Amino acid sequence: MHISKIKLKYYIFIFLAIYYLQSCNIINPAENVPTYFHIDSFTFTSPANKYLSKTHDINAVWVYYNNSPIGVFDLPATFPVMCTGSGQLELMPGVLIDGQNNMMTGYPFYTIDTVTFNAQPGKIIYHQPKTTYFSAVKCTQISLFGSGTGSGITGFSNWGNTLPMTQYFDTFFCGKIVLNSPADSSVDSTSTTFAIAKGNSAFIEFDYKTTIPFYIGLQANVSTISSTPYYLTGLYPNAGWKHFYLSVADFNAQYQGTSYNMYIKANYDTSLMPKGIKTGTMLIANVQLITF
Repeated sequence: MHISKIKLKYYIFIFLAIYYLQSCNIINPAENVPTYFHIDSFTFTSPANKYLSKTHDINAVWVYYNNSPIGVFDLPATFPVMCTGSGQLELMPGVLIDGQNNMMTGYPFYTIDTVTFNAQPGKIIYHQPKTTYFSAVKCTQISLFGSGTGSGITGFSNWGNTLPMTQYFDTFFCGKIVLNSPADSSVDSTSTTFAIAKGNSAFIEFDYKTTIPFYIGLQANVSTISSTPYYLTGLYPNAGWKHFYLSVADFNAQYQGTSYNMYIKANYDTSLMPKGIKTGTMLIANVQLITF
């Protein structure tokens, strides 16, 4: 009898040990090791439509794995993907809306890059995604600033008693505003109006380079009545050419204009100008409205 009790205790001990180990596996299951992806930037392919901009400012990526969201990452980025076997990664180019760091979006007019891969746990896959405009994109030229010589061929007209915009060439044919003293300012409106389709995504894109702050606004027109220009955003000085994305769909929905004018307002402001700069110069180029 004594030996049987010892055997019973032994069997109970073995049973409890096995149960405990299984419980540990349930509480702390084995974790999969992710496959990592590294992306430096997007390669932007020149669009087939010759009027669409060939520049961009893609600074983030929206990532999906087999149609499930992984996350949003500033570029360059290295990010984990929990996966097994073969799968597909979808990479959507991201841009800043109205130049605001806290307002980022996957740009609806740029194509999504896809890559099919096999899981490589613990390893980094380096990938260079490509994008361009969707073929269904509609481009309305607001101003390409001509290709001739001379001044005044800008697509913008001076508004009020302020300094005018003139034509210039610096990498692009562009519009140029020069302010020489604190008393100087310039307000310019598009020479011709443009329509914005209702209910669609709509952005005004342009390139700019400036030593002075300036503001971008829209004016809604209904029949012969025009609203007061409403300034949507302001831009700080930027030493090199930069691409800008201005969202106009909400303005279009709120003001319900049959056509619109775009306004540019530049002020001489020494507190915002680079140190040592006494003549303020603003350049703007390739202004276009993008919709579907």
